[in-house]
Amino acid sequence: MVDFARLMRRAYSLERDFAINLVESSKEKPRLLIIGRNHTRKIINVDEIVAVGEELGFEVVVNNTSSHDVGEFARTVNSFDVMMGVHGAGLTNEVFLPTNAVMIQIVPFGNLEGMSENDFGKGARNMMLKYLQYSIIEEESTLIDLYPRDHAVFRDPESIHRQGWAAMGEIYLNQQNVKLNITRFKPILARALELLS
Repeated sequence: MVDFARLMRRAYSLERDFAINLVESSKEKPRLLIIGRNHTRKIINVDEIVAVGEELGFEVVVNNTSSHDVGEFARTVNSFDVMMGVHGAGLTNEVFLPTNAVMIQIVPFGNLEGMSENDFGKGARNMMLKYLQYSIIEEESTLIDLYPRDHAVFRDPESIHRQGWAAMGEIYLNQQNVKLNITRFKPILARALELLS
């Protein structure tokens, strides 16, 4: 995977092979890219996340567009030191991050940790990225607006998984958006800063 990431950086003529090292470069701000989603699994309080990131010292950019120019988007991603987003295809752009960058995956509610780790966590570490995974809790999911708290969606997610991919995906991937608890999430951003030192 390290070689593949290097190949991708060469193929798209990406400038950065390594993320910022805050010990060596204290004058520059680390850059945080938030991969937005337009339909499902959106971060509905993204403005609060931007404010916390800036408070911690990041230059924060939110990307909500799907660029059809892969080269252009590869150059954008490569210019960041930290990339974060909710589990989904947009996180495949981790392949364009410079070595030692930090990838933060937000895992939707519904026992999706294993799938999320397999889809993006293992690859990130194999590409020599620093990987952080944040699993949301019930209160951070918009599913609380759709289902009563005693529903199997909350009390027994595995029973939903046993109904098959279609049922699981419809509830946990298609019906859910995310409202991050700033108090819970801020330490993840602070840890990302530490990993850049």
